[in-house]
Amino acid sequence: MTDSWFSRFLQLLCLLLLSGGCGPTPAAAPPPEIDAANAFRLVSEICDIGPRPSGSDGGARTARYIVDTATAYGYEPVQDTWTERTARGSVEFTNITAELRGSSDESFIIIGTHFDTKILAGTAPFIGANDGASSTALVLELMRTLKETSAAGRPTVRFAFFDGEEAYKQYSDRDGLHGSRRMARQLQESGRFRQCRAMILLDMVGDKDLTVTISPNDSRELRTKLFDIAERQGTRKHFGYFMKGSILDDHIPFSRLGIPALDIIDFKYGPNNSYWHTDQDTIDKLSADSLAIVGNAVIVLIYELNSE
Repeated sequence: MTDSWFSRFLQLLCLLLLSGGCGPTPAAAPPPEIDAANAFRLVSEICDIGPRPSGSDGGARTARYIVDTATAYGYEPVQDTWTERTARGSVEFTNITAELRGSSDESFIIIGTHFDTKILAGTAPFIGANDGASSTALVLELMRTLKETSAAGRPTVRFAFFDGEEAYKQYSDRDGLHGSRRMARQLQESGRFRQCRAMILLDMVGDKDLTVTISPNDSRELRTKLFDIAERQGTRKHFGYFMKGSILDDHIPFSRLGIPALDIIDFKYGPNNSYWHTDQDTIDKLSADSLAIVGNAVIVLIYELNSE
């Protein structure tokens, strides 16, 4: 090896080092955070629609609101409308879905919520600020936030807005969970449930006094990840277990298909859960900070599910 050849070799090596060719791999960008003020604005707009029971004018207006907002955020939402016999006779339901492609479309996760409200007899109109509006708004804000970031490091996400979660009389195979049962059945019939890596449900996530109550029957892997993320984000005190049994919600039809499922729900809404399913479920009980705590944890959970 001549001195001149060796000199040229050293020069080339230096250029490679300076250009980063032999340097460390740049650190991945941190996951984005939601705009909590925008999420709270969306909650307010949904509440302004008023009660939204399945098959009602308010329910139809809410479905249009979801479609219009998702479209404005750059999505192509799909509506699935059908009629079922219920304890109140034939009711028309509408599910809404929108997908955001990730770094790969070999598998996907579902982020879901319900947007309907329960029919309460003998009370003032029930607008469900926390029970339905908060989670619907947060899923829309998650859609906006993730749409504005790179697909790198993120799985494909199907956002699902379920109609008919609320039961008219008593939860059964014919009463309640109408939208989630229909979507799970569609996944099963198409065989796509095998590509679904996780189902994460949001429900009642805006309480000022946020106390997320995770059912011990939910996916151990997902709840462990969520608690670890909350610990890192300094919000672990807001996440715990529901100690009074399991929670029946829209994640159950997916769990029955063998899909890992997690229900992120605050079932301590008011003293002894006294605001739940009452006319006290109003927007003054909610907080943008609570939406941020849940939303930012869910975003990190989405990214971490892609790394496995």
